[in-house]
Amino acid sequence: MKLTNVVQTFESIFDEIGIDVPYEASLYYVVSIYHTPASFTEMYREARRIRKAISERALKNGRNALVDNGLIAQVLFVHGSDTRFGTEPYLPVNPGIVAEVHNEYLKNIYSDEDFSIRNRDVEELHGIWMENFGRYGIEIEKGSITLHYGDTWVLYNLLGIMDKLENTTISMMLGGIDVFKEIYEVYYSHILQQGSKIRAIINRTDEAEDIKRLKIEYGDKIEVKYIPSEDYGTCRQIFFDHDLAMDGKKLLLSDRSGPSCIGTIYLKEADSIALLRNNFENIWQTH
Repeated sequence: MKLTNVVQTFESIFDEIGIDVPYEASLYYVVSIYHTPASFTEMYREARRIRKAISERALKNGRNALVDNGLIAQVLFVHGSDTRFGTEPYLPVNPGIVAEVHNEYLKNIYSDEDFSIRNRDVEELHGIWMENFGRYGIEIEKGSITLHYGDTWVLYNLLGIMDKLENTTISMMLGGIDVFKEIYEVYYSHILQQGSKIRAIINRTDEAEDIKRLKIEYGDKIEVKYIPSEDYGTCRQIFFDHDLAMDGKKLLLSDRSGPSCIGTIYLKEADSIALLRNNFENIWQTH
């Protein structure tokens, strides 16, 4: 895998997304996956191996752009003095999901041969991401972790987790309905076909055509309830049966360019997950 090619690939994606410093963002993103845990000084040293002329300020600008666009989440140390994340405590989203979502765009700007080579490099980077951050993308296999994150981060991680589940009930209180857009259907269609179910609470009814289409296609395998946001405030929750829960709160910020939520992920923490699930079930049953 040539890191220069991988950086260039994600630079193209980040430019398409509208990030104003796509190269710097891509450089930080790739280095944060390839070298973790690390301090910023260590990451800067590795970044200079790829592009010698990069400055510390430019690399920090790239990191800030990734945070603002929900492509990395910041770990908040509220669970003791665990320092396994180093001094640069950020979790990048799954690179395989990022590349797949923008697959058609990449095919349009690269030749077939070049796209094939870049696709193999992305697959290798995805393998490194899995090794360093785990199937849930949070570096831990049990316990809890609190994050400051954007909507894109939780959406991409949700899709990545969905893609590996079987016979699971996924319950979500997300507010919006982006996860039901047609472009994302490939990530959960097969789990629905194999017996899994999705329950979702939303507080928006605009752009509901995607939900109607899915209801026609999958029937009672997808249940959706519209509940006005006044009934559950800024709460955001996700449950994967009894193994994982994400309990978040949407921040009421005047500046919407940055992360919009703070939340805690509980992994294989039975008591905490049960308590949160009871809250979700009460809201679900009474509406």
